[in-house]
Amino acid sequence: MGGLQLLAGRGSTLPPLAFELSAYVADDPITIVREPIDEAPHSISGFVCVIDYADELRLITARRYDRIGEFTYVGGICQTAGGYRQFRCDRIGAVSDAYTGEVRGDGSYFARFSLDRQRDKAPTWGLTQGRKHLLVCGLNIMAFMARCDGRWHPLESGAIERFICSMWLRKEWDGEPPIEEIVAHAQRLAPDSEVFFRSLGRYAPSQSSCNIVRRAVVDLIEADGLVCCDEVNWETELRTALAETAAASDEKFFELLREQGVLD
Repeated sequence: MGGLQLLAGRGSTLPPLAFELSAYVADDPITIVREPIDEAPHSISGFVCVIDYADELRLITARRYDRIGEFTYVGGICQTAGGYRQFRCDRIGAVSDAYTGEVRGDGSYFARFSLDRQRDKAPTWGLTQGRKHLLVCGLNIMAFMARCDGRWHPLESGAIERFICSMWLRKEWDGEPPIEEIVAHAQRLAPDSEVFFRSLGRYAPSQSSCNIVRRAVVDLIEADGLVCCDEVNWETELRTALAETAAASDEKFFELLREQGVLD
């Protein structure tokens, strides 16, 4: 517990006991009674403790307790990391009082708190994490273009279906894409320009990815038979951003080759 003692003095907010202590009578101040109180789960927000996570002691101030799929997670401000982090409870080896160092239990200790949120695990669509991230970035690009003129035409969903199929085919991903599920996800997206450009940055390093998304955007713009100024302007921004990002990536690559003596 030596490491825990270094954290002493920072205070701790522990769950209340299942009873309150109060003076029994004025002429007998030593005698106390235990009065039961409500034992209903309460919010984890503000709970301060030390957790043993990945063989490292972390002082956290909890903010959330969530169940995602089959696992529960504690989210809070981690003093070790210097920011908000999320911790899977079954990977927490011990939960200790931040002041005394007393071990209160393992990750299952947090089950006494009320859940802030409960939802199913996000679908993977049969993809690895990296492939799903690439696809979602493409969906953000397509959703932004579909919404930039202020309306989402039903025919534009067809263009998104073709984009999904093109990604699966050109990238040689295994299995069949769950088209309806992925399109439904895309229709829930409402990316702003920052997300749009950040998503483009994910496609720029790959020439094949650039080609797929450029063609898909043109297909989407033409899908409803109407081409508005906003669509043309943002399509131009897309081409420019992809070209600039790709050029910057190439320059970094050639600079690395020069540093290694491959190029003069």
